[in-house]
Amino acid sequence: MARRVYYRISDRPDGCFDAVVTIEPDTVIRREGFASLADVEDWIEGLRVLMAALGAPVAHADATERPADSETALDGLCLPRGLRAAR
Repeated sequence: MARRVYYRISDRPDGCFDAVVTIEPDTVIRREGFASLADVEDWIEGLRVLMAALGAPVAHADATERPADSETALDGLCLPRGLRAAR
């Protein structure tokens, strides 16, 4: 059975962007530190292609609640930190 996948893009105080992806029922993956909105949208497009190959389409989540604090430093630099998974 294909799982539902949702993503959310959040702004950081330092001007960068984070992508938070939820794979139902209980997997959350966070990709932090995109320098621009175009960068995060490109990454989401790659995620769409990958997940479509697996039979799990990706949808934008409703922005009804603010994501948890992302432990970011206000240093003015947008350094990618890679993927972080939490369960």
